[in-house]
Amino acid sequence: MFEITNLRDGAVLNRNFGVETDEYLEIKVAGIAAPQATVKVNGVAAERHDRTFIATIRLTDKINRITAESDDYFGVKTQTITVVWDKKSFPRYNFFFDDCSFFLRWITLNHPASIFEEMFLGRLKRIHDKYGSKFMLNLFFHDDHHDFAISDMPEDYKEEFQANSDWLKLSFHARSEFPDRPYQHADSAKLAADFDEVYREVCRFAGKECFIAPMVIHWAITNPENFGVLKERGTRCLAGGFLGSIAHIGETHSVQVTDIGYHYEKDVAHYVCDKHIFYDRYYDLFLLNNICCCNYDDIDVLQEKFAALAASPYDTVNLMSHEQYSYPDYFNYIPNHLDRVEEACRLATEAGYQPAWFPQGILGNTAWDK
Repeated sequence: MFEITNLRDGAVLNRNFGVETDEYLEIKVAGIAAPQATVKVNGVAAERHDRTFIATIRLTDKINRITAESDDYFGVKTQTITVVWDKKSFPRYNFFFDDCSFFLRWITLNHPASIFEEMFLGRLKRIHDKYGSKFMLNLFFHDDHHDFAISDMPEDYKEEFQANSDWLKLSFHARSEFPDRPYQHADSAKLAADFDEVYREVCRFAGKECFIAPMVIHWAITNPENFGVLKERGTRCLAGGFLGSIAHIGETHSVQVTDIGYHYEKDVAHYVCDKHIFYDRYYDLFLLNNICCCNYDDIDVLQEKFAALAASPYDTVNLMSHEQYSYPDYFNYIPNHLDRVEEACRLATEAGYQPAWFPQGILGNTAWDK
């Protein structure tokens, strides 16, 4: 057997995996090979110890190919993997809300002097003022609970949305909440049309500056053939549950299933859930899982999850929830929902994570874009 064992195709590496300078990330590549074989990694001779090998190489690009070569009397074997250098990485977190429309309906019906008189937006602003948190609100075009469409939203608050676009952004999620899993079997034309409809409305009532490319669509599932629609519109990463996700409060599984994860196979799902970040070279997209979902996870669970992150060498933490659980007229209303959101932001801040927009750069790290 000949195989690289300490890294896999799609790994995203930062300063915690080696020695970083402005020019390179120096890492060790280890694996197993036949004891008599000569092994090189990217041309560097590897040290041999019985069946194991180890070589020190330098990554100099954003996307790097690592090729290990084994040469003995049985022939030459090679393995090539692709890894990403997350250059000048730093601990960072993103927070998005799915299924959003209720806050726009309230503003449309009540015509407040400020958008932050609305309960949900007002609480998010207080959390932002306290912790610097940034929030993505992923929109439905139509609110199926109240028969409201965002095309009814007036343009009166455009300047206020733009003035707060450094921490509050709007994105596409789906045309509406129902039917469930709207893009699981939809073609690219359907996804493109729904996306463009929401994008036009956001530009109209909030301004282009307030729109950010989506990192999740409703139910986090669509045929990978549709990824091109999202990439053409700016998507660089996709977030999901990937493994053992639940679809409703109280659901349990007897076995781990892959779902809410864009049809990826189980080996990728396991890796994403373990490492939190993965690069898919086939589609040039980053995948990440959600560390928590505040409408599922109460404060004690959030604290446990952040405690488990303390030893992680990875810098990215994705937080999420769903807007509607904040509202008393929603049938699954959670009275402390926004307290959970604030607790997640507090925990992230105290753990040293900085707020970032994950749809930009490598999950919020734009060092390669400069």
